[in-house]
Amino acid sequence: MTEKANTPQAAESRAFTRGMAGMTAANLVTKALGYVRDALLVAVFGAGALADAYYAAFRLVNVFRRTAGEGALNAVFIPRLEKEKLAGPAAAQAFFSSAWTVVFALSAALAACGILFREQFTLLTAWGFRGDREQFALTALLAAVLMPHLLFVNVSALFTAALNSARRFFLPGLAPAAFSLSVVALLLAFRAGLLPALDPRGMIIAVAAVASASGLIQAALLLPALFREGYRLKFSNPFSGLSAAPALLAAAPAAVTLAQDQVSLLINTLYASFLPAGAITAIYNSARLVQFPVSLFAAAAAAVSLPELAGRSAAGDMAGFRARLKDAMAASWLIMLPAAAGIAVTALPVCRALFEHGRFSPQDSLVTADALFWLAAGLPAYGFNKVAASSLYALGRPKAPLAIVSGQLALNALLCLAFMGSMGAGGLMLATSLSSWAAALAFLAELNRRAGFSPLADLPLLRPALAAAASALAALLLREALAPYGPLAVTAAAVPAAVAVYFLLLKLLRVEELRLVTGGRF
Repeated sequence: MTEKANTPQAAESRAFTRGMAGMTAANLVTKALGYVRDALLVAVFGAGALADAYYAAFRLVNVFRRTAGEGALNAVFIPRLEKEKLAGPAAAQAFFSSAWTVVFALSAALAACGILFREQFTLLTAWGFRGDREQFALTALLAAVLMPHLLFVNVSALFTAALNSARRFFLPGLAPAAFSLSVVALLLAFRAGLLPALDPRGMIIAVAAVASASGLIQAALLLPALFREGYRLKFSNPFSGLSAAPALLAAAPAAVTLAQDQVSLLINTLYASFLPAGAITAIYNSARLVQFPVSLFAAAAAAVSLPELAGRSAAGDMAGFRARLKDAMAASWLIMLPAAAGIAVTALPVCRALFEHGRFSPQDSLVTADALFWLAAGLPAYGFNKVAASSLYALGRPKAPLAIVSGQLALNALLCLAFMGSMGAGGLMLATSLSSWAAALAFLAELNRRAGFSPLADLPLLRPALAAAASALAALLLREALAPYGPLAVTAAAVPAAVAVYFLLLKLLRVEELRLVTGGRF
């Protein structure tokens, strides 16, 4: 073994790769089950008014979940918990108890408000439904049914943050699969006649109820691992001793910043409610497909690197901080770039293969593929933004991410207005991509100023770009050659072939950072 391979920096890079591999594997399972769930939903309900109502309601709950819980907790809770762990297990437990009390109380209050004021909240995602009283009432009802999910998943987010701080990533990444498994089981039971027959409206309400309850299963799956790490669920006075209240109040800007993608999609969904039926469903399904590489790699890189970045920042080790930041950014770039190129080439056959079943029509596939094409253009930017926002929070610089994301959201809203009339759902997705690239440039400039990170100096830009272009060309050639055999054949051949071409070229071009996503096994 070489001397370089034995350095602390090399060992830390290997630890980062192992953690990312575990989280990526868990996310892969979760996302695959999610696509099965989504395919069943559109097969049963199509891309019409019922699906639009469900996805508009779910978008509302998802934004609250990401802003109040999952997005902010990792960024704010983990750095503070890392500091308390230095003082010993008792201090860590005291802080955890305080955080548990605050998260539970605030999430319960928010869920209750969501139920009581469901119609007012529904305006955030479905203002355009006001002209159809039945459609608006159904969306509001579904939002109310889904609100308890907010409490359960925010509690799960706290458990996940504590486990991530303990460098445990696989189980927290796998637990959200409970949501998809629950909905899939319900839909299959309906189709098999194992449950009493319901009309379509009753079925979509049942789906929302099961989705809501699945959050409790998710939290329960994490409890044994949490207990093994020494944590206990004890309510405490959050305003005394090692209080979590100030730290979690600091999560307010982090909430908006780290849920930037969900808030952008909320804006898109609001505008889409003024478009013809099916636009909201197209936005949801295209976003789900783009979230596949984002969750598997960019979000995983951000989550796995955050504890190390926070620890380096707390210790004043800026050289170590930059090294971990470079690893996380490089891992994200190496995946997001070819993903953007590949999705752009295969958008239509992928949408047809995944969704064009049952009541989901060929026209629905065209609308979804158009939205997917334009949203995929922002993939590298989404990856940069995920890692950059977490890095700035690890540095204790919350104001810059908030300012950048606020500008991004404002730009997204303006661009949506500009594009929706001529481009429909695709224009809304183009607005999200352009505003995300603007935010990425601002984030990278801030990281250069605060941590000395420069993408031109610290990232392999040209060689991965060449490899991504070649892989997209391979996918394009296979798409045309296999078109007569149907979208499933195109997807099954073009996607793995493009992946193989890309990684082979990275190896031939000697891109050293390839080890970050393969663990040095290729």
